[in-house]
Amino acid sequence: MDDGRRRLVLLGGGHSHLAVVAAAGQWTAAAEVTLVSPDVRTAYSGMVPGVIAGHYAIDDCLIDVARLAARSKVRFLQAAATGLDPLRRIVRLDDGGTLDYDLLSIDVGATPRIPDAVAGAVLHGQCGGLTLAPCKPFPLLIERLDRFFASLPGQPGPIEACVVGAGLAGIEVALALAFRLRHRPSTRIRLLSGEARLLPAAAHGIGSALERACHEAGVEVVPDCRIATVEPPGTLVAADGRRFPARLALFATGAAAPAWLAHSGLMLDPRGFIAVEPTLASVSHPEVFAAGDCASVLQHPRPKAGVYAVRQGLPLADNLRRALAGERPVPFSPQREALALAALGPRSAIAIRNGWALGGPAGRRWLGHGLSGRLSRQLWRWKDRIDQAFVGRY
Repeated sequence: MDDGRRRLVLLGGGHSHLAVVAAAGQWTAAAEVTLVSPDVRTAYSGMVPGVIAGHYAIDDCLIDVARLAARSKVRFLQAAATGLDPLRRIVRLDDGGTLDYDLLSIDVGATPRIPDAVAGAVLHGQCGGLTLAPCKPFPLLIERLDRFFASLPGQPGPIEACVVGAGLAGIEVALALAFRLRHRPSTRIRLLSGEARLLPAAAHGIGSALERACHEAGVEVVPDCRIATVEPPGTLVAADGRRFPARLALFATGAAAPAWLAHSGLMLDPRGFIAVEPTLASVSHPEVFAAGDCASVLQHPRPKAGVYAVRQGLPLADNLRRALAGERPVPFSPQREALALAALGPRSAIAIRNGWALGGPAGRRWLGHGLSGRLSRQLWRWKDRIDQAFVGRY
C-alpha cells in the first residue's frame, strides 16, 4: 500500500552507506528505506591486513549491516544488484526480483582488475597446488586463506607466495603475510609490481621506505612484472616470460568497476565508475547518488581508498536527507590527501601524508632505529584505536 513516503534504495553495504543507514532512522516519516547487500556483515578494509597477519580475529573487523539496518528501521534485503533501468527507476537483483525507487544511492565498491587470462583461475580458486584469491570481496579472501593456512601442517617444504599488485594495499598484504608465515622455514614471499618502483606517484622517499620495510620483512619486490597467465601445477607467468611458482597468490591489483555498471544507463568516467558531482549525485541522473570506490567525483579525483569512502558517508547522508525533503544538495570537497596509516606486518605502522612518511624505515634518518621503532609501535596503537572505534560505532 502506498503510504505517501518516498522510496530510498541503498545498494551496497560499503563504508559510505554505514553512516547513511545509521542516520536513516530519523527519516522514517519521509521515506521507506531499503538496504540491499549480498552480505549480512561487511568488513572494514583498514583492518584486513591485521586479520591476515593474525592480530585480529575475523569477527573483529566485521560490521553487522543487517543489525544496523534493523536498529534504524531500515528494511534489509540480502541480494546483489545486477542491473539498473534509470528511466523507469528500477533496480534488478540477482534473485530475479526488482526494486522500484524514487531515490537511489550506490555504494557497491570495486573489484580487483585481473587479466582475462587469469580471471578463470582466480574465480575457481585453485590451479594445481596453487591457491588464488582476490583481496576483495573479503569473505572470499578469508575463506581461501583459511583453507590455505589449514593445509600447511600437511605440506612439508618451503612455502612460496605471491602478492600481485604493489599499491599500498598490496604492500600491506605482503607484509602481513610475511609476518603470519614468519615461523615457517624457507618461506619466500614476492610482491609483484607492475611499476619500476613502489608507489611511483608518491614522493620517492615514501616508496623507498616501503621497499626497505619489505626487504627487512623478507618480502622480495619484483619490479616491472605484469602477470599474464597461470599455468599448472601452480605457476604465475609474467608478460615477459618470467615464471613464479607459488602455493598462494593474492591479487591486490588496481580497482575495476562492477561489470553491471557498463549497462546501467548512468554516465560513467573513462574507467567505468559512476561519474558524480561534488554533491555525490550522478552527473546524468540527479535522483541517483553514488559514493565509495564505485564512484568518481569528476571535479575532485581521488584514489580508490577506504579513507575517502568513510569521509563521504556523512555528506552523502546529509544530501540524501536533503533530497528526500526536496532541498538542494550541498557540494562536498574532500581533503587533497588523507593521512594513511599503513601496517608493516608486526604491530607497527608507518604514517604517510603530503609526501612525507614517519615510522618504520622512513623515520630512522632523523630518529634512529630505537625512536623510529617506538614511533612505529605507537602509530600502530593509534591506527588500532581508530579502526576499532570505527567498527564499534556501527
